[in-house]
Amino acid sequence: MTKLKWGMIGGGEGSQIGPAHRLGAQADGLFEFAAGALDHRAEEGRDYARRLGISADRAYGDWQEMLEGEKNREDRIDLVTVATPNATHFEITKAFLEAGFNVLMRKADDDDGGGGRGNRARRQCDR
Repeated sequence: MTKLKWGMIGGGEGSQIGPAHRLGAQADGLFEFAAGALDHRAEEGRDYARRLGISADRAYGDWQEMLEGEKNREDRIDLVTVATPNATHFEITKAFLEAGFNVLMRKADDDDGGGGRGNRARRQCDR
């Protein structure tokens, strides 16, 4: 079976959620960790991604750079996980959905602490 190329935004070195997502994705062997924008500090994020085995050309400084870098690649990621602070989920998720990416969300119904913006982003992009 072909592995899904997976990317992650956030979940950088020292985060609590990053290792959980990476270990979960590795558990069944169906995902290849192929791209990441792992830290709000660009160079630290790029360095950590490379140490985790992501190639330098897919170790991005921020989510906007990752979106631009991945959207026209022939081998672009199949899905992305948004593992950033909750208040940033909507903007990032909406941008990736609008660009045609699948987004794996852990809080699809409550990304903003009660407003259900994750569902709103999905509905806006389904139109």
